[in-house]
Formats: sequence, C-alpha cells, structure tokens
Amino acid sequence: ACGGILVLLAARCWSSANLRQFVIYLCLVAFASALKVRIPRMEGTISPNFVFLLLGIMALPYSQVVAVSVAAALVQSLWASTKRPRFVQVAFSAATVILSSSLAYEFSHLILAESGTESLLVRVILGGSIYFPLNSALVSIVIGLVEGQPLKQVCRRCYAWVFPYFMVGIAFAGLVSGVYAPSAVWKGALVLLPTMVLTHVYFLNRAARPTPAMMVPSSAEEECPAEVSS
Repeated sequence: ACGGILVLLAARCWSSANLRQFVIYLCLVAFASALKVRIPRMEGTISPNFVFLLLGIMALPYSQVVAVSVAAALVQSLWASTKRPRFVQVAFSAATVILSSSLAYEFSHLILAESGTESLLVRVILGGSIYFPLNSALVSIVIGLVEGQPLKQVCRRCYAWVFPYFMVGIAFAGLVSGVYAPSAVWKGALVLLPTMVLTHVYFLNRAARPTPAMMVPSSAEEECPAEVSS
C-alpha cells in the first residue's frame, strides 16, 4: 500500500527535467539489477543496483528516483528467475525498494537543507545510512515469515551478506560524489560500472562455495521459494 501511494505521488508530481540523465540512470540500474546473487540458504537476492540508486538520489528529482526504483525491483525480481515469482512477491519487492529509496531521498535532502550545506558526499552517506538498514530489515522480516525461520537468525544471515555489499557500494558512490558535480554524477556512475561487475563476480563466487550439510535447506523450503530482493 505504501509503495503504491508513493508511486501515485511521484506520478502526480512527475518532472521531465534532464530526461537524458534519467534514461542513463534507468539503464544503469536495470543492468545492475540483473547482476543479482542469491543469498545461500535463503530465497533472497542482492544486487549492486543500490549504488546507482544512491547516485540517482543526488542527481534526480524525486519522481524520477521512484521510477528508477520501480525498474530496479522489476528487473531484479523477474530477470533470470529460477521460478516465475507471484505478483505479490514482485509487488513487495517493488514496495521495499521504493520505500527505502524514498526515505533515503527525503532524509538526506532534509538534513542537508537544515544544515545549510550541499555536500554530495554527506548526502550519499546519509542516504545509504537510511537505505541499508531499512531495506535489510524489510527483506529479513518477509523472508523470516515466508520461510518460517526465526527473525534473529534471518537478520544475522542477511547482515553477514548484505553489509559488506552495501559498504563497498556506499564507499564507491561517495568517491564519485566527491569528484563530479551533481549534473555530471552520471559520468562517475558509468566509470563505476566495471567495478560493480567485478564486485558481482566476487559475491557470485562466494555464494557458490559449498554449504555445510547441516545448514542445507529442507525440501519443504525448496518447494516454496519466495523471491525477495534487496
């Protein structure tokens, strides 16, 4: 419901400013969303799309940020899925990304407006500090409910995987924000693309490592997957 309301609000105040930059971010986020890695022993996936979402929060108006968030969720949920996800799963994934990016956008812009500074680096840090815990918490709660696992256990597993992924992404986004002006951040995003691919390869190899036998999911869990993205 919250995700749908935010989409309607964004559509109502749609901005056509700098559509070329919007299309570039849209393509970058869609490509990064396809670089997803499934978290071992869980039916959730992670991707480096949040890096370009954070950069988009710095450079795009709110309505375009929401549109890019919707694209990120759809691609990550539907692209190369082992099983066709249900509509409710795709809707939740979209709502999670929209809510996380919206709060990150509003929080980072509000704090900077109150402090009287326009530091892009500070905006990235503030946005990432909201996006990461909120997105991780929402995903962990749903995975725990769907798979019937203790929430504390799911949170620990998500944290172990997602934290380094997000910290690397926030660090690179921060470097780009310190070099490029807001209108040219998309150039830094293009520079980051090969690095994000290499990061994806690392986590893909990490996910492929053998899982201890005692931690392998039961057959009941394998029969009812829940595609959730972060």
